[in-house]
Amino acid sequence: MKNIICLTMVSLLCICCARENTARLEFEVTDPAASTVVVVCHTDINEIALDENGRGTCILDGIDAAYARVYYGPGMKRIYVEKGDKAKISFQGNDFNGTFLFKGRKAPAVEYLNTVELTAMPDETYALDFGEFLSKTENKIDDAMRLLHARDLAGTGNFIEMEKGRITYSYANTLLMYPVAHVLMARNPMYRPDEAYYDVIRSYAVQNPEYADLDEYREFMVESAHALDPANRDVKELYPKLVAEMRYIANNYTDEKVRQTLLHHIAIPYIDNFGTDGIQDMINIYRTYVSDPSMTEEFNVKCDKWDRKKPGRMSADFTAVDINGREYTLDDFKGKYLYIDIWATWCQPCRQELPHLKVLEEQFKGRAITFLSLSADSDKSKWEARVKEGDMPGVQLYLGNNSDFLTAYGISGIPRFILLDRDGKIINSEMTRPSSDDTAEILSELKGI
Repeated sequence: MKNIICLTMVSLLCICCARENTARLEFEVTDPAASTVVVVCHTDINEIALDENGRGTCILDGIDAAYARVYYGPGMKRIYVEKGDKAKISFQGNDFNGTFLFKGRKAPAVEYLNTVELTAMPDETYALDFGEFLSKTENKIDDAMRLLHARDLAGTGNFIEMEKGRITYSYANTLLMYPVAHVLMARNPMYRPDEAYYDVIRSYAVQNPEYADLDEYREFMVESAHALDPANRDVKELYPKLVAEMRYIANNYTDEKVRQTLLHHIAIPYIDNFGTDGIQDMINIYRTYVSDPSMTEEFNVKCDKWDRKKPGRMSADFTAVDINGREYTLDDFKGKYLYIDIWATWCQPCRQELPHLKVLEEQFKGRAITFLSLSADSDKSKWEARVKEGDMPGVQLYLGNNSDFLTAYGISGIPRFILLDRDGKIINSEMTRPSSDDTAEILSELKGI
């Protein structure tokens, strides 16, 4: 229950080409200790490569106002920008936190964000009755507002208004947590919120398009849609709950920016994590009510990412090299079935599969199938050393850990096995392991093998 307030940041898209509603960040790092700066934007993690002079640029696209976090090594700083801003961020590579300097119109706002932090509601306050808890929550909001207004933040655009929203909805989210937390802290399993509680939630559930890009506002509005929908209030399973929230928002919110942003905010993380199978209700609601081009473009890209792994689709291509430096692509292996092993030298489960892979290769020797191991090692020399030791099964190539091939298949853990047909089309994007008793049987049943 500690750190109840989640100071998440508004989603930004860091790309190299600017469109309408952009802000520009220029990084200058003296004596770089790392080659990239990381900007964490909502659920996106964006890496900005630094050149040999320690410089890099990020365009924040499609924003009105945006909070974000900048990471360099273990250090982190918060920033705030608005459309049209141009800011320069500089620091010493070996002292990020101590030398971080933000130059731009929002510098006073950035200084405020990195010196004043919202404090969580103490755990014991959740044991209080709701009236007392509400009073303490409102006191927290008032205290934070006083600190905000005590700062000289003139000339920072819309920051003061945005920060009011961030403060308000950071603490409003604790009101949504109260029913569950009260049961635990007060040891009162029979507690159920009364109508006065829902009236308070309803008073905060205001459609404000200026706050639509605030994560704290989005989180409150989405969860309040669950709390304020009596017919679905007891729905707990994730997907049905999200669909119910989307229906409530679609039917009850009339502000287009608020409605579209909230529906997008619900759908995108779910598809990112769970894919597109069995979510037609979510897709129907989304495609009916969301028309913003940047949102629908992202939605289509997210859906397509999962579609690319479906059986029958052409596999993503790759470029990988053998121990002698010769390059190979998927085309080099067409004409035979392809059993792909994504592995790395540091991965113990991967190494445990190698003897089984060798047995499998011997079993299918001379048949129409190639066993291909693609190394995802970040250190190529370690892969080279292992290959030179010999006794490695199949075709051994180095892919690296930044290949688009890994991204296309959504590979976040290894080992991973993929089975392609003779034309390079996907048969199974999550094929059984060599150690599985089913693998040889599945391969034996392939047509014409």
